[in-house]
Amino acid sequence: MIDSLERVRRPEYTGENRCWPCTVTNGLLLTVPVAVVAVLGQWLLAAAIGVVGTAGILLRGYVVPYTPRFAPRLAAALPVEAFDHDGGSDPGSLSGSVDETGPSGETVLAELVESGVVLPEGEQLRLESEFRDDWREEMTSLRDVDLETLAGVADDLTPSSIEAKTSRVWDRSQLVLESDAGPPVTLRRGVAVAELAAVCALESRVDDAAVRRAAGRPLRSLLAECPLCDGELTVSQASCCGEATPVGKTPSEKLLCPACNERFFVFDESAA
Repeated sequence: MIDSLERVRRPEYTGENRCWPCTVTNGLLLTVPVAVVAVLGQWLLAAAIGVVGTAGILLRGYVVPYTPRFAPRLAAALPVEAFDHDGGSDPGSLSGSVDETGPSGETVLAELVESGVVLPEGEQLRLESEFRDDWREEMTSLRDVDLETLAGVADDLTPSSIEAKTSRVWDRSQLVLESDAGPPVTLRRGVAVAELAAVCALESRVDDAAVRRAAGRPLRSLLAECPLCDGELTVSQASCCGEATPVGKTPSEKLLCPACNERFFVFDESAA
């Protein structure tokens, strides 16, 4: 029985990866056949449809085919922000948790190149192998700790004016960095692990603490394996569950882990 359920289950759309626009849309659509059959007096059939449909939503995230394609667009058309999803924007970053007096992108890149962390190859950049291994080791040590411990690490690595807290929105846990200098910054677990590990790995290579914190975001764009599961990351324009792309617009390219349904970087074509 358990094996049968596992074959049906879609972990990329359930648990912490559940897309609530998809879930709610399917729940509403499920009520239509249930109500129609019930009105016709077929109570047992209506109950069976309801039970099977609900089980499908719980195990798979949705029962209506192609839901991840249309549900986010439907939710985006609502007059209220009913769900917490970040659309096609880049994930939060440690560099967004401080005021605007931090180092510029050019300064950060120059420091990374000068310290030998990043190596230019033509128009491309790649990670220096020893730093890549050190960063991977730091990510491995952080990914298995609970979120409260991760918040403690963030407190140690950020200025005293920033307070790291844990938050849970629907089924997804996240790290929130609060500061009087600006609005709170939310980091998904995978991004928090990657950036905090980057700060640790850079400690012996880059003297400026502000540069170390700001380096996490650009370094994320050079990840090859998922910080959470070691799976291979892919670059895709596919709309993530919960993302609504405006009509006539092309979805941004994203660096993501298909296994974890975690997005680590969104490539901004306008900045190219």
